[in-house]
Amino acid sequence: MSESAPLLISAGNLPAPNWHATHEEAQARLTRMAEALGAGDWKEVDKGAKWIYEVLRPHNEAEERELFPLLEELGAEALHLRLHEDHRQMWDLTLQLLTEISEGQVRAPRSLTLLGQRLVDLIRDHIEAEEFLMLPLLRGKSLYCSDDETQDGYLILEKKLVAPETWSFIVQAPQVARGRKPGQFFMVAPFPESERIPLTLAGGDARKGYIHFIMQEVGSTTQAMGKLSAGDRLYAVAGPMGAPTELVEEGTIVLMAGGYGSAAILPAAEELHAKGRRVITILGGRSKERVLLADELGAASAELIVTTDDGSLGRKGLVTDALADVIARESVAEVVAVGPLPMMRAVSDLTKPHGIFTLVSLNALMVDGTGMCGGCRVSVGGETKFACFDGPDFDGHKVDFAMLRNRQDWYKAEEQCDPSECKIGRVAATGPVDYSQYLNAPVTDLADWKTLDLGTIKPSQKMKIPRQEMACQPPELRVCNFDEVSLGLSPEQAKLEAARCIMCKHPACIDGCPVSINIPAFLQQIVNDDPQAAARVIKESSSLGSVCGRVCPQEKQCEIKCVVGIKGDPVSIGRLERFAADSMLGSTELPPVEASTGKKVAVIGAGPAGLTVAGELVKKGHQVTVYDAFHKPGGVMLYGIPEFRLPNKIVDQEVDNLRRLGVKFIMNTLVGRSMTLEDLRKENDALFMGTGAGLPKMMGIPGEEYKGVYTANEFLTRINLMRADLFPQYGTPVTVGKNVIIVGAGNTAMDAARAARRMGAEHVTIVYRRTIKESTARKEELEHAHEEGVEFKFLTTPVQLHGNDKGWMTHAECAVMELGEPGPDGRRSPKMTDERIMIPCETLVVALGFDVNPLLAMTDKGLKTLKGGVVVVDNETGETSIPGVFAGGDVITGGATVILAMGQGRRAAAAIHNRLMGEPQAAV
Repeated sequence: MSESAPLLISAGNLPAPNWHATHEEAQARLTRMAEALGAGDWKEVDKGAKWIYEVLRPHNEAEERELFPLLEELGAEALHLRLHEDHRQMWDLTLQLLTEISEGQVRAPRSLTLLGQRLVDLIRDHIEAEEFLMLPLLRGKSLYCSDDETQDGYLILEKKLVAPETWSFIVQAPQVARGRKPGQFFMVAPFPESERIPLTLAGGDARKGYIHFIMQEVGSTTQAMGKLSAGDRLYAVAGPMGAPTELVEEGTIVLMAGGYGSAAILPAAEELHAKGRRVITILGGRSKERVLLADELGAASAELIVTTDDGSLGRKGLVTDALADVIARESVAEVVAVGPLPMMRAVSDLTKPHGIFTLVSLNALMVDGTGMCGGCRVSVGGETKFACFDGPDFDGHKVDFAMLRNRQDWYKAEEQCDPSECKIGRVAATGPVDYSQYLNAPVTDLADWKTLDLGTIKPSQKMKIPRQEMACQPPELRVCNFDEVSLGLSPEQAKLEAARCIMCKHPACIDGCPVSINIPAFLQQIVNDDPQAAARVIKESSSLGSVCGRVCPQEKQCEIKCVVGIKGDPVSIGRLERFAADSMLGSTELPPVEASTGKKVAVIGAGPAGLTVAGELVKKGHQVTVYDAFHKPGGVMLYGIPEFRLPNKIVDQEVDNLRRLGVKFIMNTLVGRSMTLEDLRKENDALFMGTGAGLPKMMGIPGEEYKGVYTANEFLTRINLMRADLFPQYGTPVTVGKNVIIVGAGNTAMDAARAARRMGAEHVTIVYRRTIKESTARKEELEHAHEEGVEFKFLTTPVQLHGNDKGWMTHAECAVMELGEPGPDGRRSPKMTDERIMIPCETLVVALGFDVNPLLAMTDKGLKTLKGGVVVVDNETGETSIPGVFAGGDVITGGATVILAMGQGRRAAAAIHNRLMGEPQAAV
């Protein structure tokens, strides 16, 4: 029997049947029934026939209702007809058996034995077809595996050498196999914390759930992959990514490839061949052994032309010579070229005078493959495009090949870095640090406060307790490590700080909290020396208390409304939230979960909004599945916020709690490529979009193409998620020069600046076109950055970047700004003066915010959006323009805070629950 996990679909309001378990029981009963037939035990035969009619028949009816329509959608007509006919024969034979057996007696034992054996054989053959044909086929097409099925990685089924340093892989990756189209690629992280690299899909089998790709060893990551063998596993396989190749509807198409570019054109050749289109394929290589997939491409082409530099295979010469001959002899409607940059550039130069539509596939540097990082930016027709999102195929006549070539050479030197030169880990080398020595002692004017009942003292006494200061690592220490800077309040400090709350009758602090935590209630539990009880109060409203206590701007939300703050410092609500929530980290205790409703909800995005929705709805008894394009849940909390501000292990523990509550996670899945909103709507009763704002904004100034220029997302993702801070121990590099500029003054800019200091930069400068008053960063983050040696140049903005003849950035030319009159939001608009300054800079990080990735809106035209891709929702419920599809977080606001995203997620979760249960809609 197959050991595959149960399929994740259901019909109507019923939970998903366990197809495999029923099949296993059927096989056991069929064995007993066959033995009974041989022994003439008609009572046992009668029992088996009744089980078939009473249990297997409803099971098969469920298959016809839920699975067979998917077979039709796939076009598996022969299999669908066969299985359907099997069901009809089963019932006919079963009814004949039941009719002929009476109280354990039969009239014609011999004929009935043959009939019974025929039934047993039919059902066994039928189950085998379903287990090895139908279920794998559907699992590859429309049903998705939760991460517990791929937690051990993606199995390498086959690996063989096809050219020097070039390997052919076949890997089990059902979702990529299901969704792939010609021209698309996938992202692979072969090991935990390794970089994610793009590889082209050469083919695959949706029914068997495998993909085929060709990989050449060119860097440290691919060299490490080259050492793997069949039977090993890849850590993460995400895809398919990118837009499919645009193929013209009529005329001859010429497909061209050099080296492992053959893999990229093979799916297009096979698709065109299946449609009866005329395809001419031209393959090139330095020598015979460098020409790949010639037999496969020859079988899918009307004509195959092979060229080699040395003439060892095919004709001697270049692929462009062969293309020129083809153009001279017949009309060509389109050329698709994939291979080395010089080859693609030469092909584009050749076809341009002839006006032949020419596509080239740009293998740019990538980190995530979704458009989030901006690292794969290319210049096409003078506009900045992202190869992973807008491509990878582009009009070859418009591509700036020189820029692409320059950026592709970025990390060649870094990958050869001497481990002894790595600047990270200077503190770790001296051994672990005992941070308890830096904790602050409690401070209070109350005499004998330890013996007082702090919960009953008068407000006048409470006002005498000063705000307790949270300890931090000393700046000179923390700038050398990525350990958490803030060390938290001690239990004594937390108790005193919580006692400062005067327990207002109408606590305004709750109104200031986006998720409406009962703040006085959890503070009182801390005063009562019960931080875990305080944590339980927090968890009633927030599933990410330890996260929010660290990164949310409490000073602008709950604390700004604290009545104590009118005459003094407000209560440190955020730090106390952290203290309480941390007391439950690692605990096996879970909140209660209501009885199953049978309702299914899909959550797109494993960031703060999506995780909040998942937590809220799973506690209500709904089946919740979270989809995310990354290999780890957490979203911006993992890739965007450094460990010195929010340790990854805290996010991991919060996510683990959701798993134990029953939330399923399907990672490495980009909704909009692997599947559409409509696909998920068919399988779920409601959807929530929490995809964030992941399309980085660029400055749009000359010189942004230089090496050394990052978006904040790419810079922080390389460090936070892919551990460039531990390079070369881990394979992801990041370039941090002696002089670093960060453009912007929000929290993300502070994160990038402080990370750059830890990565060894000597001079880190924040440049911001406004003043510190207009900065959106938290006061605490500004203070920490200043303490760590970050310099600030306000009223300054880059207007042009300068570099050397090797393509590296060297200086930023900046304009000095002045502020005009305040705008409608109260912020004064900056105006550029004629004054210019030059700032030395080898690394520049653009932290100017993000637009919403438009992928989902592009794939579902019913989704209403505003400028910048922001999704329009109902203000009370979070429902989008598509009924049953809700959204929250940065996808509906643009870049914002974790807690705001959570608040919107909680609102949407309440509306979803009410909708699913048929209750009136009500906002949180």
